[in-house]
Amino acid sequence: MARLLENLPGFQRDMNYIIRDSTTGKIVACINSIPSTWAYDGIPLQNLELGFVGTSESYRNKGFINYLYSYFDRLLTEGKYDFSSIQGIPYFYRKYGYDFVLPLIRNIALPVRNIPETKLEDSPFLLDITIRHADEDDQKVMMGLLQEENQKLLITSIRDEQLWKAQERFKMNDSLSFETMVLEREGSVDGYFRIGGKEGEVDQFRISSLVIDEGSFRSHDTAMRALYHFRDEAKKRNEHTIELPGNVRSNLGILALDYGGILSPGWKYQIRIPDIARLLNKIRPVLTRRLQGTMFEGMTREIFINTYRTCYKLSFQNGILQSVEDIGMQKTDTYMETRLPPLGFIRLILGEFTVDELKKQNVDFIVRRGQKTLLETLFPKKESYIYSYFC
Repeated sequence: MARLLENLPGFQRDMNYIIRDSTTGKIVACINSIPSTWAYDGIPLQNLELGFVGTSESYRNKGFINYLYSYFDRLLTEGKYDFSSIQGIPYFYRKYGYDFVLPLIRNIALPVRNIPETKLEDSPFLLDITIRHADEDDQKVMMGLLQEENQKLLITSIRDEQLWKAQERFKMNDSLSFETMVLEREGSVDGYFRIGGKEGEVDQFRISSLVIDEGSFRSHDTAMRALYHFRDEAKKRNEHTIELPGNVRSNLGILALDYGGILSPGWKYQIRIPDIARLLNKIRPVLTRRLQGTMFEGMTREIFINTYRTCYKLSFQNGILQSVEDIGMQKTDTYMETRLPPLGFIRLILGEFTVDELKKQNVDFIVRRGQKTLLETLFPKKESYIYSYFC
């Protein structure tokens, strides 16, 4: 926590809230709010994470977290954040409007034995690819490589130059250390990866695997060269599995699955969108772009989405989404034909499920006839993956 407070961009001491026992002076409950920048199909959005939460055992069940959350909620709404995320305890936070949506701690487990025993000298096309420790001069290239991976995804995290430098300074992801390596061909960096757990260091949750925190590779040759390196490093550490990031759209992820890697179900972020209309207005350029080249290109009409609590009006003019308005509760049939429960609508917006999948999950998810294709054009199912945004 001290490392985050002192080094994470935008994280300030006044974003931590505590309750102190006035008789003993002891802190008995705490909560904090950690800012980060995420992106929706490339559009930057602000996330406020509900981070470390705790209450001393003898002070529990007294409503302290509810009280502290009211301060967090004020910062979330008044600060005009687009998301709020949680990585922790399930179910409890549903009462505040959170739902499990985006992938978290998802990995691809690749058995070392699945990687060919081919030696580098037997693969001439790999001989000219060298691996070395990354230095400060490599940072911009690595940032570009990660951005190339993020462009294939819907929801991603944005890591600016300041955060990159902080991560490289501490070389820690939670409690596991890492080293950053680059792959170079003919003097140009063509890929990089972060390999976790130096020799002699063990993470209690990853005791049997060689951990690759992240990586991005432009070419098949570079990714293959990295796999051979992981194979040799795992054998040297007596590990039988390589744990790779669960980004199935990355070149590394695709290659690992080709070699028999198994995608874990992982965990999920809990997500709350405090103001859906504000979020939709921010991503209007994306929604407009999705109509291009479809039968809805050039469309002029108003679309109403009722969430049983309020109604959103999406106004299109010549194929351009001009505005999204929260028009409040509506009772007429015109507004009630498409009825999406709030959490179901959020799952649709964030690309986790198709309309049919959401209808199977909840019979209250009702789409008017003739509107299903339009909804899935505006909000297609698409992969998301969020790389580390802490330091």
